[in-house]
Amino acid sequence: MNRKSRGLAGLLAMLAMLLVIAACSGNNGGNGSNNGGNQPQTDGNDSNKPTPAASVVELKVTGFKSGAELGALPDLNEKFMQENQDIKVVYEGMPGSQFKEFLKARFSANDASDVIMIHPGLSDVIAYGKAGYLMDLSGESWIKNFTEASLKATSNDGQIYAIPNDMNVLGVYYNKQIFTDLSIEIPTNWTQFLAAAEKIKQAGILPISIGNNDGWMTLAALYTMAPGTVYAQNPNFDAQLNAGETTFLEGWKDMNAQWYSLDEKGYLTEKSTGVSLDQAQQAFATGKAAMYIDGNWSLPGIKAANPELEVGMIPMPSNADGQPVIASAAVGTTFAINKNSKVVDAAKRYLEFWSKTETQKEWAKSQQAFMTINGETGDVDPSLQHIAEVVASGNSYPFLDQGWEFGGAGTAELMTSAQGVYLKAINSDEMLKNMDKAWEAAVKNR
Repeated sequence: MNRKSRGLAGLLAMLAMLLVIAACSGNNGGNGSNNGGNQPQTDGNDSNKPTPAASVVELKVTGFKSGAELGALPDLNEKFMQENQDIKVVYEGMPGSQFKEFLKARFSANDASDVIMIHPGLSDVIAYGKAGYLMDLSGESWIKNFTEASLKATSNDGQIYAIPNDMNVLGVYYNKQIFTDLSIEIPTNWTQFLAAAEKIKQAGILPISIGNNDGWMTLAALYTMAPGTVYAQNPNFDAQLNAGETTFLEGWKDMNAQWYSLDEKGYLTEKSTGVSLDQAQQAFATGKAAMYIDGNWSLPGIKAANPELEVGMIPMPSNADGQPVIASAAVGTTFAINKNSKVVDAAKRYLEFWSKTETQKEWAKSQQAFMTINGETGDVDPSLQHIAEVVASGNSYPFLDQGWEFGGAGTAELMTSAQGVYLKAINSDEMLKNMDKAWEAAVKNR
């Protein structure tokens, strides 16, 4: 054989060897990939076949809960991933004081997470929804699990931009022993409430403990009264206020007169502008007052001051005779879906998980909050059971500023001018006129 023939024979032998190696390699992986023979062979019907890494979807979730405030969130995320092994939840949280600016920057950069925990109300979740950043969830079957009242904080013009995860309440704490000793039934309307306050006063006990050194407790009181007065008469008050079609003076005049009549009758703490919230709470906890107006979050402080106190909470019965009592309840956290998310299916499955009763029960318990699921009260403190049942029945209205486009201006002036009324520097109507002026200034400066 000459040199040329020997070279050709060698080349053919080498090519044959390469073909054999390639064939063996192809049979090993079953998918044509060169994996060096390390890929385990499994039957296509093997139920134990591990999920390929490429098929696991990463779901980014951002929220304003972090540290001690996370509650059950990590455990619930883990439970979700166990039930949905094709989804990996990556949660990023930070304190609420930083979150609003952080979220604004993320949306501006088109870099917001897939699911976002957003503050409720017109100036937050609804504003982002109207701007086109959030997905409309109104067509999802699991939306009906939530109470209509709680959905008001996340809805606008028939579109629902987020699910409401929990609620806080403002109401009237009452000393059960004093009520029992004086044979007072829980009042269910304004007439009965006035009668109860008068009976308590005649017994030599302060009816309502309140501190107004910063005006906040009057804001809380008016928030508890408005559902049964303002909104019972005009459910569209907020929309009309935002549109410039009504004013605080027009809509709040009667309610304001109702509230300040309690001071005139001697039912409130005397010279309350010199009394702090802590002092007012202490007076109630130690039995010096029969009632106290605040939120569910103050219960631990009340019990710490007097562990033996028998206390309950009711909605403010500001309603007329024959009308239902309406609680003042506010959504605390919401979950929305970024309209530009690339993993919408995973995001919807996450919100569907959060729409289940068992998920919401665990979350509400960890936040010491009320549930937003129809007919559910959750594991609430027995002292709050009565008002929890009212909320669960659907008879509640959101904290007022959640429906106001310029809530900050309105509430700031409310607290300032409220003190002037107690001090007789201005009257109740002038307080409302001041709130209207502050609102008008905010409109001009927007």
